[in-house]
Formats: sequence, structure tokens, C-alpha cells
Amino acid sequence: MPDTDDSADIDVTIETEVVDVDGDGVADIVSQTTTTTIDVDGDGVVDLVEVNTITAIDLDGDGEADIIESTTVTGVDIDGDGVFEEDEIAVEEIVAVRDDLVEDDADTEAGDTGEDTDTEASGDTDTEAGDEATDDADGG
Repeated sequence: MPDTDDSADIDVTIETEVVDVDGDGVADIVSQTTTTTIDVDGDGVVDLVEVNTITAIDLDGDGEADIIESTTVTGVDIDGDGVFEEDEIAVEEIVAVRDDLVEDDADTEAGDTGEDTDTEASGDTDTEAGDEATDDADGG
């Protein structure tokens, strides 16, 4: 049986930022970014990078998050050339909004602004422009 190195070099960095916008001593925005890099084959060149940022925003100052946004960017150097090409990168965004801060569908249709007003949790992967084009093509 040949000797193989079944290990990878993994580096994880976590950064947290807390912002008190109004100076009342209560955090209004908390953002945490986790960056993970992996050298799968041990050649010293990173093969996979993932950056995940989660942001919680307290709009009304009650100490509870009203909006939570998560963005994950993943790059995988599939061809091993040490460069992350456009087709080797994926972006995923999820936004969760407290129910009472979201307009009803009837209100949205009456005053349609063309903006993305998905409620609860929505996952978009660079599709908003495509969704608008589809909406225009099918009349709505």
C-alpha cells in the first residue's frame, strides 16, 4: 500500500465587529466574518476559500435582531492553477426579516417598486436580475 498524506492544511479566522450606532450602550449591529482556507493537496497553494459573513441588525433598539443577513462566498480552485476563475466562485445570500417589518403581499402589489421584497428567509445566488427579466416576460 503506498504512503499517502491524508491531511490538509486548514486555516480558520473569525472576526467580530460590534457597533453601537446611537450610543446607548446596546449593540445595534453585530457582524461576524469567518474565513476558511484549505490547501487540500499540501502544495502550499490554497485550493478552497470560504468567507461567511453574518450580520444582525437591531432597528428598534430592544436588543433583539430585527434583520439577519448571511452572505457566503466560496471559491474552489478546481483546475489547480492557483487562480480562482469566475466559474469557480459561488455566492449565496440569505436575508431574514422580522415579520412585522415586512409589507403584506397586497400592499407590495399595489405599490410595486420592482424591488426584491422576499420575506422570512430567502436564498439568492445572483438571480435577482434574472428574476426581474422573468417577471417582465410573463407580465408580472
